[in-house]
Amino acid sequence: MFALFLDELDSLTTSIPALRLEGHVTDNDVRRRWRNLVPGRYVVRRGDFLPQYGGTLDEAARAMYFDQTKQVAPGRVLLLANLRSLGWNFNPIAVYFFFSGDELVRAVAEVTNTPWGDRHLYLLGPAGLSTFAKAHHVSPFLEMAGTYRLHYSEPGERFALSMTLHDLVEGRPESEGPRRFSATMALERRELSRTTLRAMAWRYPDMAFRVSLRIYLQAGALFSKGLKYVAHPTTPEKDSHDVVR
Repeated sequence: MFALFLDELDSLTTSIPALRLEGHVTDNDVRRRWRNLVPGRYVVRRGDFLPQYGGTLDEAARAMYFDQTKQVAPGRVLLLANLRSLGWNFNPIAVYFFFSGDELVRAVAEVTNTPWGDRHLYLLGPAGLSTFAKAHHVSPFLEMAGTYRLHYSEPGERFALSMTLHDLVEGRPESEGPRRFSATMALERRELSRTTLRAMAWRYPDMAFRVSLRIYLQAGALFSKGLKYVAHPTTPEKDSHDVVR
């Protein structure tokens, strides 16, 4: 995954040719180019992130922050996400970190489900634990009802994020029942440079595609074991402001 400060995108793409922009990512609106589809090139495409907000990606992130908190974003914004490669991108979760100086104030998780491609924003507190109601139909094997416990560390030389889904306890809406699902990411920082990006492109030329492929393969394995298929709900999803910090 890439961790990119949004105010550095123009300078990064100037110094690292394999990192490309497409669309109105920055004030320099860049058209799509076929040569960006070749192996070894990673693309920040504007439509891949916060498409419901206008402006540049940095402006969209700030508008989203204000929409979620009713406060002005205090400083720089760091995005942690997969980038488009070989013309494909998918992020089960992309995280926007909002800083005030060197202090991490809070984060917002942009979650996208499979196979529908619906997006939902979860407002998180500072690094540590956030607990909130499930408000987004993520998997065709999980019902909507549930409570998430999400714990993340401050991004630095290492970064970790863990998320567990717990059943609701009948008659006790504030209580957490048995754990139904868990997911964890553990990352180690590497400086973004021509050399490291070339090495990553050699090892992971199709990283985003691998993510999607493995999701579908795992879904097939679960379906073959007889797990119940849960249809996409037709009721409106809960608002992402329902976060308990």
